[in-house]
Amino acid sequence: MHSPGKELDLITPRSYANYLFGDAIDPTQFRVDHTRFIDALRSERVKVFLITELLHDRPVLLKETETLPNLIYTRDTATVTRNGYILSRMKTPVRRRESRIVEAALRKLSVSPLLEAKPPATIEGGDMIFLDEETLLLGIGKRTNLAAIQQLRRIGERSGLRNLLAIPLPSWALHLDGTMMPVDSDLAIVHLRSLQKAAILFEDARLRKNVNLPQFLRKREINLVEVTDYERQRRATNVIPLGARKAIAYNGNSRVRRELVKNGVDLIEIEASELIRGSGGPRCMTATTSRE
Repeated sequence: MHSPGKELDLITPRSYANYLFGDAIDPTQFRVDHTRFIDALRSERVKVFLITELLHDRPVLLKETETLPNLIYTRDTATVTRNGYILSRMKTPVRRRESRIVEAALRKLSVSPLLEAKPPATIEGGDMIFLDEETLLLGIGKRTNLAAIQQLRRIGERSGLRNLLAIPLPSWALHLDGTMMPVDSDLAIVHLRSLQKAAILFEDARLRKNVNLPQFLRKREINLVEVTDYERQRRATNVIPLGARKAIAYNGNSRVRRELVKNGVDLIEIEASELIRGSGGPRCMTATTSRE
């Protein structure tokens, strides 16, 4: 994770769109709420590594973090598999330098590289969701393009991935994690209207067939908690699972909370009034460093 510093002062009423934020922010309150999020994770015995601590001996990189307000969304920069990390190539130039900083932090943790996305591919971690350790869901849309499919297919054998499901996203969806999120092996939060286009299923690196994602999930006996358009905009799908039926989410989606609790989910809510003005949710602000 990245605990934001001076870079948040760049987000003003005139500049926020240039930095891909959804609105101007109160930088002080944003930092306070982010710190409380870190505290919530640690209180659940999650081991949190902060980029500024990992790179304390890299002053040039630390100085660069002060120019990158989107670095708080570490999920987009790299995705860890059981056999190493996939280094993203960000779609927007304003975010391109973030992956190198996160890569330096991962190397400090002795995480091995598996794939570095190369042009013409763009890949962002918010479009990558593991359904299980052999099945990767990949959103294709504003941030991750079709060229990413070929590069990910080539690492299937080395990464332990057998199934790749490429999911076309609608114009209103920034990333796949803004449309769905598994919270257990048999339960997922979904915005069905975002998932109606036929997805492409590759099995063992070979093209197999087009599938409807909600039907695909139901055939795997995954129950779906559906969210409305408004709840999707309130980041209802963008939760960070901590284990079987336990997750952290933004507050403010009371109906979704009730449905998750009915399904046995222990949902821990954090203050969202300032954090939601950025371009992501709790999952966006965390990058997994190991996968078992």
